[in-house]
Amino acid sequence: MNRRHPIFSSSFKALIAVAAFFSILSCTAQYALNPKLEFKARENPFENQLYSPEKSDELFLILAFSGGGTRAAALSYGILEALDRIEIPAPKEMKGANVPPARHTLFDEVDLITGVSGGSFTAAYFGLNGRDAFRDYREKVLLQDLQTGLIRIIINPVNWVRLWSPRFGRSDMAQEYYDRMIFHGATLGDLANGKGPAVNILATDANDGIVFPFVPGQFSLICSDFEKFPLARAVAASAALPGAFSPIVLKNYAGQCAQKVPAWINNALAKPDPASRAYNKALMTKTYLEPETKPYIHLIDGGVADNLGIRGIVETIVAESSIKDLMKDARIAKIRRVVFIIVDAQTEEKPRWRIIDEIPGIGAILGASSSIMINKYNFETIDLLRRYAGDWTEAAAAINKPIEIYITHVTFAALPDKKQREYFQTIPTALTLPAEQVDKLRDVAGKLLYSTESFNKLVKDLGGKIPENN
Repeated sequence: MNRRHPIFSSSFKALIAVAAFFSILSCTAQYALNPKLEFKARENPFENQLYSPEKSDELFLILAFSGGGTRAAALSYGILEALDRIEIPAPKEMKGANVPPARHTLFDEVDLITGVSGGSFTAAYFGLNGRDAFRDYREKVLLQDLQTGLIRIIINPVNWVRLWSPRFGRSDMAQEYYDRMIFHGATLGDLANGKGPAVNILATDANDGIVFPFVPGQFSLICSDFEKFPLARAVAASAALPGAFSPIVLKNYAGQCAQKVPAWINNALAKPDPASRAYNKALMTKTYLEPETKPYIHLIDGGVADNLGIRGIVETIVAESSIKDLMKDARIAKIRRVVFIIVDAQTEEKPRWRIIDEIPGIGAILGASSSIMINKYNFETIDLLRRYAGDWTEAAAAINKPIEIYITHVTFAALPDKKQREYFQTIPTALTLPAEQVDKLRDVAGKLLYSTESFNKLVKDLGGKIPENN
């Protein structure tokens, strides 16, 4: 008779019990579901930031922070520091105030920041904290070893159970980590009520390869509550680099609220034209109104669709309204200068296999291909902006409401010194950099900004002055 040893039997049963226990736990692990919209949403939660009496009515200043890990976060922070060193006359609207500001800078005039991937950390932090962020952003975010912290969390066996779940991934864990280390429970509603400019964090809808902006209008399409959505989750989605991180998943509640299809969608779809940007944007946007075919939205790194964070703004303006329609808004009609400062932390991929007779591996090919595609797409995006800026200027002049558009592209490629240029272009895309590199990035940001012709013209036109020792 074949009898099992009692010790083996009890050990085997214990192992089965443990496995079953962990299996149950992994099945119950679930990402935080985006809340459904239960009440009528505020039409424009960012209205106070966009139409602040402390900003000039005649100037609209947009900052676009690209992707690129801590390299991008530090470069964009350096731009904010550089803007704050340039004093300009206070707006006419403020001159009658009882206590005029001690100093008014270009930083105080920033209306909107778009943030992609690494740039979204800076955008979100300054949107929440405004000028107060200058006190601690370097130490609290840029010098934090976020990468090592995330790796330790992910490789910790205690967390493997949740990561085994098909409904909980590395980006969900990253969200929890960013929230604990940086954002402390803040929501997009807190961002809208923050001390800084309006902020638009950008991710990529992996289902269709289009930009997904974390803005009230996008959330109203899917009947989700924008103001209750965790800020750390938006940043985690924007920085969810495919492969390293899992997608962030949102549920589509379209049709379950008092939702109206935006008029521009119906107008564009009524005139099918495959060559029209408005028509194509309407087709893509309409997918969010069809929960039966798109019940879930899977978000990955914003750099996949738009690494500069500017294409979405251009396409929205082109698709949703004309300059003539925009000028019907009394507040917009006052604008005379529109400024785009694009902070581009783009690097140059120089694979060693260019000069040797080896067949490169799949990792090397994917890395080079990704860099090549992003760099080419960045060029196309800026070219698109410049072409439309010309059209907008002409259209505004035609209705006797002239505007001037300033486009400043901050990029390492503009550095005249080859050695310095190569140094910055080879800084890795990581969530951790040495303090020395962080500070060099902050310093070079101001030098790049102050050296551009368009920015110098802006400062001169506003009555300001570029710092002499920059």
